[in-house]
Amino acid sequence: MALTRCVGMVGTPDDPKYEWSKAHLTELKEMGFHQLQVNIAWGDRPNDEPLNLEDVVMVPGLDDAARQRVEGLRARIRERVDLCREMGLRSLFHFGAPFNGRDPYGGAQPKSCIMDPSVVDRYRYLLAELNRQIPGIDDILVYTYDQDAWLCSEFESCPHCHGVPLHRRLPSFLTALCDTWASINHDGIVWWEPWELSAGQALRIIEALPCHHFGLCVHSNIGEVQLARPADLWLRNTAMLAARRGIPVMRRIPCPVLTWEEIHTVSQIDGVVGVKEYYGLLPGHGDPCLAMAGEAIRRPEASLAECLTAVAAPYGENAQAMIRFWERVSAAYRLYPWDVSWFAREVGKASVDHGWSAAFLRGQQCSTPSWDSTRHGIFMKTDDRQPHPWMLEDIGLRCGLAARETALAIQEGEAILPRLTGDMSQQMRETIRDLDAFRRVCVSYEVHLRETNVAMMLREELFRGRPLNQELVCEMGALLERDEENQNHRGRVVRLRKEWQDDPEAWLQMYLLPCEEIRREKGYFSLTTR
Repeated sequence: MALTRCVGMVGTPDDPKYEWSKAHLTELKEMGFHQLQVNIAWGDRPNDEPLNLEDVVMVPGLDDAARQRVEGLRARIRERVDLCREMGLRSLFHFGAPFNGRDPYGGAQPKSCIMDPSVVDRYRYLLAELNRQIPGIDDILVYTYDQDAWLCSEFESCPHCHGVPLHRRLPSFLTALCDTWASINHDGIVWWEPWELSAGQALRIIEALPCHHFGLCVHSNIGEVQLARPADLWLRNTAMLAARRGIPVMRRIPCPVLTWEEIHTVSQIDGVVGVKEYYGLLPGHGDPCLAMAGEAIRRPEASLAECLTAVAAPYGENAQAMIRFWERVSAAYRLYPWDVSWFAREVGKASVDHGWSAAFLRGQQCSTPSWDSTRHGIFMKTDDRQPHPWMLEDIGLRCGLAARETALAIQEGEAILPRLTGDMSQQMRETIRDLDAFRRVCVSYEVHLRETNVAMMLREELFRGRPLNQELVCEMGALLERDEENQNHRGRVVRLRKEWQDDPEAWLQMYLLPCEEIRREKGYFSLTTR
């Protein structure tokens, strides 16, 4: 099925200053994108990108510094909206509401309760001012959780919301936004992201949502955008119920080599009318993943093989080798255990120095309806309790498989590299670098998880007064050797490996012991370390 609404975003949270230019917008338009999100709208506000209406709408009572900031951000968005109009592309402004005062995960504040009529009136006013102060915005996308937004819990003490389920409260707020936007923009749509709601809440709310000037923008599943899980039962049910009421559904996607599979899968779901890029785009770089998105959008009837052939065509005599390389990378990403935890997606932030308390699988991200209910159906871990050794083994084995498949992909890439020139050569070098970082993190997780289980079994021997099992002793030595190699023979692992060789029994009493505290050092992350 052809997708009629495909939304892109120029720049990424990692590259928020990426140029908005006619050339870049032309490239995206030619790929089949119909609309562009005009702000990155990421939680940590990269490059101070607007995240809320309050960031771009000038209101009375602001001090000089706040007025200056709002004017600067407003001018930035106005330029992008004007460029979209000039290039024949629709524009979309993304924001969180109700604004919770930049207190993430802190619960709704009284001033931001959607059951308070003054809050609803404030957002009617802000939308009208958005349209007046930045004319030309076509659509808006609203998060009601995250993006510095939050909703009250009926189980807590808000005088307006106590005892009132969310599916009875939220539709009236969304309807107010929709009615306001429709009254000032007759061609506009309010897209709502039911982010952080439970599956039951999201599905139940559909019955009470507006049917005109309104649409749903949803993730690939109830839990998250995940590379290897493009469409779950919740997404299919959401699209089915929305289609019954004539509400369009737009699904969000990441943009790896698995792009074709994701776009193709969701385009076959009745009720889905479009896709929205999740993380951002960098046109002008000859990105094969972006090119694949264009092929999948423009030619929905084309097979994966046909699209791969088209994307690989610029590589000439190296085209078939590049296809094999992309397929190998795709296999490695599929093997990685994305389903273990939300934190698995943070693999790019991980330190290969995994820590030396017992391996742990981080699960709890925050307390929301989704996290405390439905996420259990998507992720193996949504709590911070120590998992069973079999779960540690499961994740370690799959990380090992992903690491080995990635190593094979790197070998294929390195074989192709000498035959590439110019931008293609540079792009392959960067890809190999990124793949090696991914591989090393997978190895780090694999060895840390196995080291933990081996240490546990060896300590059990000591507890029972038995001599250490020599096969396990040898395995620990091999694991530490591999661990040190993975860390380029630097850091504390070098010392710890020597201490193991000197006195294994003493070592077991000091390292890889269960720990109750979660380690939160700045700039440090590991899925497997508390």
